[in-house]
Amino acid sequence: MQRAAFDPDLSSESAAVVLDDSTLEKEIVKFIVDNTATFVVPTTSENPLHDIERLRRLITKVANGYYTDGPQLFSKIVHDAHARMIGDTDAPVEITGEMLVPIVRNEAAMGITIIVLPVEEVKSLSLINHVLDWLVPILALVALLLALIAFASHPEKETLFRSLALGLIVIALLVAIVGYLVPRFVLPMLADSSWSNLPAGMADDSIPLLIVLEVLLIAGAGALIALGGMRRQRRRWSQPISTFRYNEDRRWS
Repeated sequence: MQRAAFDPDLSSESAAVVLDDSTLEKEIVKFIVDNTATFVVPTTSENPLHDIERLRRLITKVANGYYTDGPQLFSKIVHDAHARMIGDTDAPVEITGEMLVPIVRNEAAMGITIIVLPVEEVKSLSLINHVLDWLVPILALVALLLALIAFASHPEKETLFRSLALGLIVIALLVAIVGYLVPRFVLPMLADSSWSNLPAGMADDSIPLLIVLEVLLIAGAGALIALGGMRRQRRRWSQPISTFRYNEDRRWS
């Protein structure tokens, strides 16, 4: 969940995934057009509305990847907006003229000093973000401590293998729920903002990684169960025949 919903650096690197949300893309494009048109569209234009629409189409092409470098030109905007939304920073999302020049493909945008993209902090996401900052390390230490206690208690190996397999299955379920279902379906409902769908897009993008992790965890659990079964079978075959049963067999013979 932290990777999908609370990592502005990752969302910045995956700007194309974030901008794949059509609602968010249209909002950003409209904001840039509204704040750059007076600089980019010549005052001598015979049809300014046509030129503004052409500017809108150009920025849309840049955002949706028509140009190779397009989505990454928005990476800082995505990073700062994400950080602001989850409470990592109180700083406004500032866009400079230097950032806008390659987006609008016009040097005239350099005349823009700073425009501020309106992104509000989502209190619920900010709270979850800060709780995870200290909760994740604590849970990791608790899991390590429980594992050490389990090994120190010297259980039978079959029991230990079975317990470890169960632990891996539980982890696989938690990864699916917390790592995908929560950011994909729950977190976007916590705010009425176009930016609130960002965790859902990042969760969908992480599906291949999630599948690999789930396969490894389930395969590991299956291997531990099989290993425990093999040890139990081997021990059963290696047990000596009961002396009483041996004497009874001799007497009848």
